[in-house]
Amino acid sequence: MNITDVCNMSLAYLGKGRIASIDEQTEQARQCKLFYEYTKQRLLREYTWGFAKRIVQLAELDTVNPFYRYVYAYPNECVCVKRIFECQDILDDEERVRKVAVVDYTEAKREKYEVYMVSDNVRGIGCDVDKAWCEYVYDVVDLNICSSDFIEALTHMLAYEMALALTGNMQLKNSEYQQAMAVLDRAKYTSAAEAHKEIKRSQGYFDARA
Repeated sequence: MNITDVCNMSLAYLGKGRIASIDEQTEQARQCKLFYEYTKQRLLREYTWGFAKRIVQLAELDTVNPFYRYVYAYPNECVCVKRIFECQDILDDEERVRKVAVVDYTEAKREKYEVYMVSDNVRGIGCDVDKAWCEYVYDVVDLNICSSDFIEALTHMLAYEMALALTGNMQLKNSEYQQAMAVLDRAKYTSAAEAHKEIKRSQGYFDARA
């Protein structure tokens, strides 16, 4: 699966044939090139997709922000920061290896943070967390790692963006949007199902069971 494949699926929904490359000199290719990256990043920002999620320790910047104790570099290829949180170092007595562990990651406190421009073309993240870690969605290039549901949502959303320019048909445009939203909901559900989370029941639950 590559960009051309995605674009040809979108064009097929619109009944507008095929392209060999988004760089060819046709109106279909020009529309695909115009909307592809925008549409892909828009959908990536919609959710914390498992195939696009990264967790990294942030690099501190040598700059000052009067509203935050620390300023960190914005992660490379990041399209959306989802959370900033604190970790702790644990020294394993048996293996004598230093490890980094999240304190109850699934329930980790979401620390206050702000993304802003530190200087021209340099984005930073201001927060009050020492040695902060970040969960973010990155800009996927290799579409083969994406879920099939995400690809389907992407093709319909791309068709929606191109519909008026290529067909002039508002009804078709609206239909593609509705299909994109339906598939996107399914894609989110499938992605969430792959992230197992233990349910923590209150003591009252166990008392009632006794």
